[in-house]
Amino acid sequence: MGPWEQMSELQIGLAVIGAVVIAGVMAYNRVQEARFRKRAEASFAGDHGDVLLETAAPDSRAQRIEPRMQTGAPEAESGSAGRMEPVGLVDSAAANAPDEGASPIDYTIEVDAEQPLQRPALHQLIEALAGLGRQTVITASVADGIWVAVANAPAAVRRLRVSLQLADRRGHLTEADLLAFQHLVTQWAQGTAASVRAPEIAPYLHISRELDQFCNDVDVAIGLNVVAASGEPFTGTKLRSCAEAAGLRLEGGVFRLLDAHGMPLFSLEHQQGEPFDPERMRTAGLDGVTLLLDVPRVAQGVKVFDQMVDTGRHFASTLGGALVDDNRVAVTEAGLEQIRGQLRHIYAAMDARGIRAGSGLALRLFS
Repeated sequence: MGPWEQMSELQIGLAVIGAVVIAGVMAYNRVQEARFRKRAEASFAGDHGDVLLETAAPDSRAQRIEPRMQTGAPEAESGSAGRMEPVGLVDSAAANAPDEGASPIDYTIEVDAEQPLQRPALHQLIEALAGLGRQTVITASVADGIWVAVANAPAAVRRLRVSLQLADRRGHLTEADLLAFQHLVTQWAQGTAASVRAPEIAPYLHISRELDQFCNDVDVAIGLNVVAASGEPFTGTKLRSCAEAAGLRLEGGVFRLLDAHGMPLFSLEHQQGEPFDPERMRTAGLDGVTLLLDVPRVAQGVKVFDQMVDTGRHFASTLGGALVDDNRVAVTEAGLEQIRGQLRHIYAAMDARGIRAGSGLALRLFS
């Protein structure tokens, strides 16, 4: 074998090794990216992206990155779509454009029946809407200006409002989605001798896209990590005792702190994204845990964020760990204050849009 042939084989070998190394790095990065993207999914019942807003300390040292705010909540599972029937939906839109009293996140069709609509017909409509795979709302008129969830309506009603949600964490509706909804409701109404008033679709296409952009702008999850500072893993039993003492409940593999109405404020999860198993926690150790706040789904988010920070500090002190960001850099008060500022900006934007954080509209929209 001549020197040129040897050199050729050496070059080929180095190229192969380089390709393997690059592939390994890319695979690792994808795993890390997917892990953070899905963190809040178990806690808050969904992703427009995985861009992180990283807040740095005032002296602008590049290596110091404070707790991260993730824009775009985790990807919703395909089975997350469902029907929601809140009491008291406001007036529907006019024929050509949404009026000022209309729900800001729905496309609504009004149905007027000549004869009272019986339960079998209503169930038929509900089942048909479920096939759309999108969130819908059905309300019935029980008196002038009073609309209630169809499930709470009298046995026979004549007027309905059937609404299709324009956007959620999976994205916005398309013209095909709205046409399919319109056709389905119209066809059902014809079978029940009812008439429909359906708004023009074009204005709602614009609203749905704008609503989706709004979601992208404010859909944020904040994560703080408590890691074993000494290299000794936390014991599962001590972690569970600490969590329960702080008022968190273990449900579905995640610890959650609930408000007085049973709604999640923030969660505590395994840093690697694995569910907590009560049996394994008796013997297993953990290198770290993550506290998560799903910003648009929580009212008084700055106050809840401070409560989460206090909980994280208590965990770190009790477990012998440290409160750090995703780069394992200790959090600072300056970095926390920058996050509070961003939270205030997000909540102001939501209020201006008429979708208050933690409200029924927000829970529907950010699902």
